[in-house]
Amino acid sequence: MIIGIDLGGTKIAGVLIDGTGKVLTDIQVPTEASKGKERVLRNIKKAIRLLYHEHRQEVSCIGVGAPGPILYEKGIIVEAPNLPGWKRVNLKKILEHEFKVLVQLDNDANCAALAEARFGAGRRARHFIYMTVSTGIGGGIVINKNLYRGAMGAAGEIGHMIIDPHGPQCGCGNFGCLEALASGSALKRMTGLDALSVELAARQGDKKALRAIKEIAHYLAVGIANLVNIFNPELVIIGGGLSNMRELLLVPVRQEFKKYAMTLSARSVRIVRAKLGTKAGALGAAALCL
Repeated sequence: MIIGIDLGGTKIAGVLIDGTGKVLTDIQVPTEASKGKERVLRNIKKAIRLLYHEHRQEVSCIGVGAPGPILYEKGIIVEAPNLPGWKRVNLKKILEHEFKVLVQLDNDANCAALAEARFGAGRRARHFIYMTVSTGIGGGIVINKNLYRGAMGAAGEIGHMIIDPHGPQCGCGNFGCLEALASGSALKRMTGLDALSVELAARQGDKKALRAIKEIAHYLAVGIANLVNIFNPELVIIGGGLSNMRELLLVPVRQEFKKYAMTLSARSVRIVRAKLGTKAGALGAAALCL
């Protein structure tokens, strides 16, 4: 049996799966990030113990997905956004010492991409790009059915490709990143509303909400076209909170991206919604062990 942990800024989600990927138990506990690193570590351990329950002797591996850049080979979180005090934390070493089993650690968006590859929309694809469009924008790149991590394990920072150098400042410090132009945060900056409120207003015909979604779709389409031109994938899988808008967002993205993508690559790719929803991170973390 395998445990998967998705470490988020507000909650820690976990699953216990068997070797086939069947979910036997799933749980959530609050992260309590504002209370510091030690409290968050305590909550991660609590989540793992809740999942162990009666199966401790049968668990062979714990996978963890965490935000921010990760030194994959060493299991070190370099820096975690929304987790104060988390700089160069060797979470792999901490958890292996505590639980005496193998621990695998990777970036949360990489984990979600891996989950879609194993269990979701990417199961039949050899080459795809996963995008999570939520408060920020992250991603994972799957080439020939393998997750591409790059030289230092930092590949897939899709949200930080620069679309407009004269655009708004991103949380990373640069200007005009895709994340600054097309994320949930960007949508809130445009409208003063969260994504669900914008969606409801748009479905009722609100012009301001419809214009905002059209603008988000435009920038997403430009970003996707760049990725499609570079990687020539079969699929672009869009997950995260904004994917819940479904056709309201995906239809204009599909139409718009064809203006910017090269013909051959555009013809061979499909843009689809992720299948696994909120469980993608934890399932992908577990899939690290598979």
